[in-house]
Formats: sequence, structure tokens, C-alpha cells
Amino acid sequence: MLCERRFFGPRLGDFVKSFLIILVLISIYFPGTCRLATARDEGEPLPCDYKKMGLDAAKFYIYLTQDTPYQSWAAWPETRKLSTGKAPHGAYVTTYVNPAARRSIETKEGMAFGSLIVTENFDADKKPTGLMVMLKIKGYNPRAGDWHWFHYDSRGTVIAAGRLETCVNCHRAGKDNDFLMTSPVRR
Repeated sequence: MLCERRFFGPRLGDFVKSFLIILVLISIYFPGTCRLATARDEGEPLPCDYKKMGLDAAKFYIYLTQDTPYQSWAAWPETRKLSTGKAPHGAYVTTYVNPAARRSIETKEGMAFGSLIVTENFDADKKPTGLMVMLKIKGYNPRAGDWHWFHYDSRGTVIAAGRLETCVNCHRAGKDNDFLMTSPVRR
């Protein structure tokens, strides 16, 4: 019996330690795969840790659709699903905002850093054509309101991401409204 304790005890302890280390490493390299209770479990979205993702557009899509499903967020105030859209977004759009963006819209003090705006794009037959996403990052792109843009097709494939000149040029018309083409977000 003493021999069995010496043989199995330390090895079992080493196994448990190794298992925990592996679990921690998995959670670092694949965020969202190994978590216990989170804010999302209590109805709050996970914080947007874009620094950990390195602004990797493919990882960011997983964050938006799986880790913190954007469709659970509030719609842009005073809009509805399948509102009439315009180019380049599509014939119809549905726009969602994360809690930081929602608070910013309500206070009308401009969009807070960490604000996320996700616009689902639909064609004239109301079939999804893709997503356009805006993320406000302090110091990222001052000449365009510090917005980082992501463009995905209807399957989630990255079309473009970053300081997209097409987006910047269009949204420049809303410069006084924090580069947004919507209801006022500033007093």
C-alpha cells in the first residue's frame, strides 16, 4: 500500500498539475473555449479584448458571433430589423450596438472607446450579404475618429479590415457625428 501511494501519488499530482497548465494555455491561445462562469452567463457581454486578438479579423468574427453574439445586443435606437439601407450596405440593414455604444448614443457625448457597431447587410430579397463592423480604439486612427473597420461576407469570410479608405471616405461625411451616418451621437 505504501508502495502504491508513492508510485501513484506523485504521478497523479503531476498529472493534475500538467492538466491545469494545459487548460490555462488553451484558454490563453483560444479565448472563449475554456471558461467557467463569465459576465455573459449573467446576461452581460464579454469585454471586447481586441488587444489579445491582435485585431485578427477572423478571430474577431468568432468573438462577434460566438463569444459575445452581437445579435443579443440592442439594435441602434429608433431602428428596427431590416430597415431600409443604402449603398454600400445593401437594400436592407439591421444595426446592433454593444453596451458601450448604446450608452454613448444615449448620453450623446460621442462614441466611447470600445464601442462596437455591427451592421448586417441584406439584398433586395432580404437575403444576408455580409457584415460591416466598426470598433472604436483609442489612438488607432485619429484622422477617421479612431475607428477600425471589418467587412465580412455572409459566410463570415474576411473581405477587408483595418483603416479601410472606402469606409473612411464615406464616413468622412459624418465627421461631426463621430464619423457615423446615423442619428446624432453628439450634442
